[in-house]
Amino acid sequence: MSWRKIAEVVAKEAAYRSRKEAGRSLRFFKMSGGSMLKYNAFLLGIFVLMSSTVGLSAFGGPEVAYPTLIMLFVMEVLMGVLFMALNLQVLVSDKLLEPIFHLPVSESEVRRALLWVGVYWGGAALPFVLIPGAVIESYLLGDPMIVVGGVIGSLVALILSMSLGYLAGSLATRYTRSLKGRAISTLVWLLVLGIGFVMGPLMDAVSKLYEGGASQLYLVPPVSFVMMFRSPEALSSSLLLILASYVLLRVGTSRFWRVATRGEVPLPKGPARWSLSFGFTAALMREVKVATRTPRILASLIMYSFIFPLTFVFPFLSEGLPQEFSGLLPPLALAVGGLGGFSILYLYIMEAAGAKALYSLPISRGKIALVKFYTFLTVNMPVALLIAAALAIFVPAGAVPALIYLAALSGSALLNSLIYALLLPEEPSHWSTETFGRTFVAVLFILEGMGYFAVGIASLFLPDELRITISMIGLAVVWVANSILLTVGGKRAL
Repeated sequence: MSWRKIAEVVAKEAAYRSRKEAGRSLRFFKMSGGSMLKYNAFLLGIFVLMSSTVGLSAFGGPEVAYPTLIMLFVMEVLMGVLFMALNLQVLVSDKLLEPIFHLPVSESEVRRALLWVGVYWGGAALPFVLIPGAVIESYLLGDPMIVVGGVIGSLVALILSMSLGYLAGSLATRYTRSLKGRAISTLVWLLVLGIGFVMGPLMDAVSKLYEGGASQLYLVPPVSFVMMFRSPEALSSSLLLILASYVLLRVGTSRFWRVATRGEVPLPKGPARWSLSFGFTAALMREVKVATRTPRILASLIMYSFIFPLTFVFPFLSEGLPQEFSGLLPPLALAVGGLGGFSILYLYIMEAAGAKALYSLPISRGKIALVKFYTFLTVNMPVALLIAAALAIFVPAGAVPALIYLAALSGSALLNSLIYALLLPEEPSHWSTETFGRTFVAVLFILEGMGYFAVGIASLFLPDELRITISMIGLAVVWVANSILLTVGGKRAL
């Protein structure tokens, strides 16, 4: 068996398991027939269309074209890291390399296959995030060096994304007994999941850098590759990045090889101690343990409880609300808290195949909803209290919005928990996003978001003294809905 065939088989199996375990749609695999060539071709078409559209920005001149090249470079790196990390952690946790060691294949061939796994996971299509845009900008600006810089930059971005992907995948294993290991893995997943939120701040930083002088922009890839034969500083920056990418690739693949072949979960030093517990408290402790021992779920819970909702209002808060809009803080607090409660979905997803055991217990759907709700509060409330305290202390008249935020976060979490509990299947099954339907989940999020932001829009037409009132009405609607759902469907058996 050739190392290319090994890489293709391992890549295909890990990608399939990653999507299935995370509850993501398998439509991609059905469309491609499981072929990595078709999978890369499909991505290539999307990337070429996107990159070509962005490349048309060169009509605005170099001051627009160069920042967009940087944006495409960063997008290629970030997407590559995301592709790699999400699938490599499955390769480690499910020990997909173990069967290969029983085949008549040398270790060098397995290492080579491991290195090329990233190419099969969409890596072959990644350079086309940057190259088509560079070609169009080169034609519009009449500068052939943009094509040269784009090609070199795309290859460096591919190497860099694979390097960081291997490092993230080696750190983001599924389970570990080490508290330090879990903390590092959770942080890594927060960085991986949060990569989509950096594009806005990044483009603002690039724009400010260009305003400070074009010579500073020439040090940033891939513009540095475009200018490397015209500026000694750009050449030094380019060579340094190529060297750093190569070193990172060697370090990342070596570390991932150690993790994939040996694992990082230490064996217990003594015999296991068993204890039996029951009741609501025991169920809550079990949920908290599972959540904190699953870094990917914990990171998703934190990300979509706080960071994602705050991105909607951070531009307003960072620039400061004008005095005439200071009364909007209560509805803003309602919206941020309300959107944060939607992330309780991940506490249901984390059950996965283990959910089948719950159907053998004498437990009601209402109790499941409450256990998930209290788990959500246990994990998230420390951060929520810090946000509320900062709002109350550092923002004028922020005490009431702080209380509204806490009430909205907890009320929305309970509302979503009850909805998901009532929609659980009647028969024992594997719980994932597909259990509730991806379309339903998306529609539910949109409707809830529209409801919270409708309060904010209505507040624009009301005097300040009524803005708190309408926010309180929004809270009352959420908690009344909780009471109705808990009363009507809470006693239904699972």
